[in-house]
Amino acid sequence: MRIRDLAVTATLIPVLMLAGCGADKSADVAASAPGAHKAAKPGASSQIADASGQPGAPTVSDDPIIAAYHDYRVALDTMMRSGGRTTKQLVPVMTPELYRSISQQAKFYRTKKLRNTGATRVIWAKRTVAAAGVLVRACYDTLQARTVDAKGRSVLPAKTPTRWVDEMRIEQHDGRWVVDGGRTLPQKC
Repeated sequence: MRIRDLAVTATLIPVLMLAGCGADKSADVAASAPGAHKAAKPGASSQIADASGQPGAPTVSDDPIIAAYHDYRVALDTMMRSGGRTTKQLVPVMTPELYRSISQQAKFYRTKKLRNTGATRVIWAKRTVAAAGVLVRACYDTLQARTVDAKGRSVLPAKTPTRWVDEMRIEQHDGRWVVDGGRTLPQKC
């Protein structure tokens, strides 16, 4: 075993041991084997409608952690399509700290009169248990979610990437799985 593999194993052992302890059902869900989840159930063609009633993300897996991530993406898309005016749908899908941060982004959209033209499309999402907690790593595409100004002109440079990788922490808050933040990187995926 290489030293790097040993260090990773030593870091994860306490997390994996704690996840199985006690009667907390959320720990059992987080500790179960994650695997990769496609954006839609095999054979499913239905879609989730966002707050505006428009079809959004494809139906997601029965995994509550992956579903929480998808709910976050739909709520965020709704906020960006509204030009930052619609933010109530964000409250149940993220922690209060992340909500304050995203509210600043909504304020920026309102001030600059920006909006998105469509929704992001989640290509794949998978979860894992790490020292930082439960993480969702997901690839999403923004080809249909271009940011435009009040006159409908694109405000992003032509070479702006359309494929992104999210690495988001998911945690239980008031009995629900919600997004707690993380990072987003432009990457081919």
